[in-house]
Amino acid sequence: MKLQLGLLTVATCVLGVAAGLSYENLLRHCLNAQDNSTYVSVEYASLTDIVDYVYGDCYPYQLGADLAQQAVFCRSVTCYSNPNPDCTGGAVPPIPVPVPAGLTLVNVADFVQYIGQGATCWPNALPI
Repeated sequence: MKLQLGLLTVATCVLGVAAGLSYENLLRHCLNAQDNSTYVSVEYASLTDIVDYVYGDCYPYQLGADLAQQAVFCRSVTCYSNPNPDCTGGAVPPIPVPVPAGLTLVNVADFVQYIGQGATCWPNALPI
């Protein structure tokens, strides 16, 4: 599945956030990952490398001291938010959240800390 680059760049501009890496760079990185189960590429605060996550991995919203700054989903997934950065403690809330391919999440004012500490995502099982 290939997405047209630039599809949601507007989302970043509307939020007024100058993320370090562009939406296009993160989307391209995700789509070109060696593992076909890679669903998201994430830019963390002071890390120079993009971090990819595959289905079933714990995707922490903070890696060490670095908060996620921007995430671009290249595949539709169903995610469960977790209260702990290692994705333990059960889903909070205990309902799945569908995330469509092409969505970008920009961490404005460190809001990511308010929705949990990490997520576990699987191939989309819900209609979106």
